[in-house]
Amino acid sequence: MEETQQVGEKRPGFFRRVYEKKYKTLLIIPFLLLILAIGQISYQVMTTGDLFDKSVDLKGGVILEINKPSDSLALENFLRDKYPENDINVRITGQRTVVEADIDPDDESKLISTIETKLGELTRDDYSSTIMGPSLGESFFQETFSALIIAFFFMGMIVFWYFSTGLKEKLLVVVVSIVLISLVISNKGGSLPITIISVILAVFLFYLYIKYSMPSFAVILSAFSDIVVTLAIVNLLGIKLGTAGIAAFLMLIGYSVDTDILLSTKVLKRKVGTIYERVTGAMKTGLTMSATTLIAIAIALSLILSLDIKQIMTIVIIGLCIDLINTWIQNAGLLRWYIERKSRPKKIERGPENVQV
Repeated sequence: MEETQQVGEKRPGFFRRVYEKKYKTLLIIPFLLLILAIGQISYQVMTTGDLFDKSVDLKGGVILEINKPSDSLALENFLRDKYPENDINVRITGQRTVVEADIDPDDESKLISTIETKLGELTRDDYSSTIMGPSLGESFFQETFSALIIAFFFMGMIVFWYFSTGLKEKLLVVVVSIVLISLVISNKGGSLPITIISVILAVFLFYLYIKYSMPSFAVILSAFSDIVVTLAIVNLLGIKLGTAGIAAFLMLIGYSVDTDILLSTKVLKRKVGTIYERVTGAMKTGLTMSATTLIAIAIALSLILSLDIKQIMTIVIIGLCIDLINTWIQNAGLLRWYIERKSRPKKIERGPENVQV
């Protein structure tokens, strides 16, 4: 039963009324974002064959760091005309020009000669080069992507152990998670049977989360949504991910779980106040944490020149903004829905012995 408003009591603001009373309707926002993100990533896979655009350090090629500034756009267009079948990117970092090209490493000298026609003669002191073979780049991608998946399922196992109550269920989830992680580690060759078994185990694992610990499922769903929606936005922005980008997604899992566990702990473990008051209490702490992190990263992003660190910080900023939606609308809404259903009195069926004469 809804609480009646006392005489003279100040009427709550519009946003508070919506967040307090219409939280189920608000769940449309994060779920719609997730569906759109899955659609974008699916389109990316169908058109390019990859989940995202890979940089040279993941797909192989040559990276040149030239100790001369240049017109990056003009040089990039010039090189793309010379290498129409290759992916060429040119960026300026301070007083240096960085050229990334997915060409055969044996063609490095030819690439340098082509660049010299625009920038003038280059000696060995004027540039440094990094060569990444295609097989090595693919190996890096598989290892970093596997690390992301392993971190995600380890996170799910720990969250389930913390929030679930049955020891048998905890042990079952731990065993399934360890088997799944072992399959991911061993499947370096991309074996189809192992991949199918891994997918089946992952689906079974999510079923266990939903059946035995809805709060755990809410935390895991929020972290999953953070990764998927952030990846879709990165694709739309045209960011080419390297090993630094994968590291950013690993960091994002940690940030996401941090705020989600804060919310779940305050709502489930504390008994003081209404559900809404516990959610808003956790929100004050969580938003303060997120705001300070965003400000610190934004300041660092404007000062640091390293391209890899800039990519990490850009992805983390996007992910933290998405996490605000997934934590305080999606996770909070699912928690409130779960607690209200759990506390709702069960209907007692009236048998013949209960019928009054």
